[in-house]
Amino acid sequence: MLSGLKDFIPAGRRRSALPNRWCGAAVTLLLAFSLLAATRVAADSIQICRTFDIASPLMSNLLIPAGSLFRDNGRLDDPLASFTGDRWQLRLETVVPAIMPPLQQCIRVVARVTGDSSVKSVAGADNRAFVYAGSSNLLDLSEPSEDLLSLKATVVDQVN
Repeated sequence: MLSGLKDFIPAGRRRSALPNRWCGAAVTLLLAFSLLAATRVAADSIQICRTFDIASPLMSNLLIPAGSLFRDNGRLDDPLASFTGDRWQLRLETVVPAIMPPLQQCIRVVARVTGDSSVKSVAGADNRAFVYAGSSNLLDLSEPSEDLLSLKATVVDQVN
């Protein structure tokens, strides 16, 4: 039926539907992958902050290695958390290394939940605080610097 219609359309006006279909599919696929990637990074991000002294700011980069552990330190809005024991046995581990520039106080890093906790995810709405607890690499232990020991982390959206 369509082959008969080709005779009525002038040769200069004929277009193939194949490139249009491929372009539409490629755009749809690209959009789906970009949304998936953006959602994945935001869903597993923690914000790591260091104490920032205006009088003597740090003049070197701070390297936060992959496998850095952050342990739960209680709720941020509970002043009695350290006395009441309101802590989950939860640890977050950074997945990729991050470099914090000299004059920057906070940085976002991709992390995951680790440890023998019954809690398998933590959300930003839980308002939990995490402190640096060392490295997960037990075979290559190195002494952490004082800058690493002063790091604190909060969950941006949700970490699984």
